[in-house]
This record gives sequence, structure tokens and C-alpha cells, in this order.
Amino acid sequence: QDSGLRTQDSGLRTQDSGLRTNYALMKYRSLNIGDEIQSIAASRFLPRIDDYVFREELSSFRTGSHEKFKTILNSWYMHHPKDFPPSEAIDPLLISMHFAQKIRSIIAGNKAGMKYLREHGPVGCRDTDTAQFLLENDVPAYFSGCMTLTLAENKALKAKRKSEYVLCVDVPDDLIENVRSRTDKPVYCLTKIVNPYVDSLDRLELAKVYLYMYHNASAVITSNLHTALPCLAFNVPVILIRYEYEDGRFQGLDNLLHQCKASDFASYAYDINNPPANSQEFTALRDSLAETCRKFTGYDSGRPTLDDDYSPDIVRMLQMMQSNCDGDRRAVWHLNGKMLLKAAAVKFLHKFFPPAAYDKIRYEYNYSDKYFS
Repeated sequence: QDSGLRTQDSGLRTQDSGLRTNYALMKYRSLNIGDEIQSIAASRFLPRIDDYVFREELSSFRTGSHEKFKTILNSWYMHHPKDFPPSEAIDPLLISMHFAQKIRSIIAGNKAGMKYLREHGPVGCRDTDTAQFLLENDVPAYFSGCMTLTLAENKALKAKRKSEYVLCVDVPDDLIENVRSRTDKPVYCLTKIVNPYVDSLDRLELAKVYLYMYHNASAVITSNLHTALPCLAFNVPVILIRYEYEDGRFQGLDNLLHQCKASDFASYAYDINNPPANSQEFTALRDSLAETCRKFTGYDSGRPTLDDDYSPDIVRMLQMMQSNCDGDRRAVWHLNGKMLLKAAAVKFLHKFFPPAAYDKIRYEYNYSDKYFS
């Protein structure tokens, strides 16, 4: 069954150049399906999509074009900071932005990039840590929260599905086993890590399936912000699992959520069968985000993120997630021999000498992010 992401009703793949204003949506080639969840949230405020812009190719988007494309630039930035600032073809709304710790010195030293942020500010920041970084570099900025807070619950869909399952997303095996020992409900597991060479529009469909799983769960246990915050928006009970080695991505958002350190979960009094309701403190951020986006594009679909009759095609989802020969060839094509040898050597070494604070899920993601993004 078609998810609706490729139809005119969805607003995610239409061509109507007869109107004066053009609109573009961010897309990605990454290991993290959470990126596409950010784009689905932004799509609520676009009357149509005239084009797509890759986050890692912002500077080259329609270079030399006289057309302007309104684009909501909410995202995590970025693997390739040399591709910042965006091209002049992008008319940006800088909101819900996070600059990764590893590129901040590069961004701060990028005169063109800093000028762009100042000229198009104030910059809405996904977390208070990013806001502080920008303010310290004389960029007008404020804490906006995350765009995923504007995702909209569908009560009719929940009533129809009546799903009674618990969802664990990117948490360690021992914690999953502890969850299973506390409930008789089915416990399903997901990871944000997907094949980065899946077609970009397929990735949007896949992200919608993830949102369907979050939306209909009776409780969600996760270490991911882009899982936890949609659960707030969908009114799904959620608890955020914390680690000692986090960066500033959580600052300003973590106090909106029930949370627990991974090492403490086994003794933490969290009732899986009757989980506590989420805090509603996020609603002020949600409403402000929606108002800012409406003013920028002049549009708000006002619809729930998932339609009343939405039902994911699980077989298609599995096909999209699996590795494929074409994707593997493209991955190897983008890597040079020296990098491949270094990556293999590091992986072999860590097999016998695991790094400190070793966690399988986090290690695999960080390893792939370092060598294959």
C-alpha cells in the first residue's frame, strides 16, 4: 500500500510551478532515519514541494538560479561543514538547528558562514547548547526547541489500531531484557541506523513507518531525541535513556521528558504497563514553532501526521532497509583504499580491545559515522 508520501495529498512530491513562491524540503544521505523525521515535521508547513535540497550539498543547490526556494533549515549540522553556507537560491528559515560539537570550530572560523547566520538570524536553535555557541560568536540566536514537537497525533488512528506493545529504540540488550521481564505485552525493538544509500524518497516513506510505530505504542523506551520528542507530540508515554558521554544536543529538551541513566534503569521505578503521562511543558515550544513556520511559508496543513487509514507496508519497509548491491558499490566508490584499510584495522583492534564505556549500539553508530559518512 502506498504510504501517501508520493501523492499530491501528502504534499511531499508535487510540482506546481504556476505559483510564484517555490518550496524545497531537506533530504539526506545518512545512517540516521531521524533526519527524515525532521523533514516530515517541516513538510506540514509547505503547501507543496518544488524541489529537494541535500543537507550536505547546501552550497551547491541550484547555483546560479534566479529562482528562490523557501526552505525550513531545521536539522543537525553537519558531516561536511565546507558545504555551509547555503546557496543564494535558498530563502531560509533558520530554526531548530543544532551544530555538532566536532564542527563548531570550523563553523566559527568560516567568515561566510557566520555572516550568513547573522544576516538570516535570529537563529532558532534546537537546544540551548547550540544557542549559547552562536551567541558567544555574536550570532543572534534563541532556543526554539525541535521541529518534531509539531508532529500531530491522530486519535482516530490510535482508536482503530488499539495497539498494545512496548517499543525499545536504540537501547542495550540488557535493558530490553529488563523491559520484557516487567510486562506481558509484546516488546519490539528498532534502531535509527539504516542503509544510507536507500533512495531519498523511500527514506521519507520509511521514516513515516517509524512514526507509525511510535504513534501506536503503549510505551516507548529510547536513547534518541528524534524518537522521544515525536512521542511527546503524539501523546505516547516515553522515557529517555541517558548516557554519560552525551554532548549538548539534549540541553533544554531533556527536562521535558521522563528520563533515566542506562545504568540505573533496572532499579528505576518505571511502570511499563501503566506508564506515567508525559509532561505538557513542551506545548509552548510547539505552538511557537508552528507560528514561526506559518509566518514564513503562509501555510499549515493542520492535519495529523498520519492519516486515519494509514497502514504501513511492512514488506516494502524491510526491502528498503536491507542492504543492496547498488548501494554497496556506491559506498565503496566514495571511499578510498587508505580509509577502508584504516577502518578495517580499527574495527579489528576494537574487537579485542573495546574502547572505554563500550556500548554495542553506540559504538557501531559512531564507528560508521566516523568512517563511512
